Amino acid sequence: MPGEFPAASSSTSGTGERESITTRFEVDQTLPTTSVQIRLADGTRMVARMNLTHTVGDIRNFINAFVPCLHPRNVYSIYSTMAPNRSRPENLTRPYAIATTFPNRVLENNAETIEAAKLANSVVVQRWV
Repeated sequence: MPGEFPAASSSTSGTGERESITTRFEVDQTLPTTSVQIRLADGTRMVARMNLTHTVGDIRNFINAFVPCLHPRNVYSIYSTMAPNRSRPENLTRPYAIATTFPNRVLENNAETIEAAKLANSVVVQRWV
């Protein structure tokens, strides 16, 4: 199922450590899709294309796997295979929160789907904590 990762997850502990993540995502073109614009704490903007059944945890994994300059217009597809995050190591070591822009709401439930979280065609912002 889209959004499922075999045996990996991304989680932040109180110490800022993270478990390893799988960076392979797939979009099922037969299911409804949406775009989520992601604004990173460093000012980088990108757009992730995903199914409504993907989760908030998938957005976090997408941020953690992000490698800049994959596309000249900063449009990234969640079904792309992404290399490990070498140019944004702070995304893996520095704790952050992701939130909506308006109304402001921190996205804490990684299991919540894009549809349930009302994130279809929305903007998600990464903030350092």
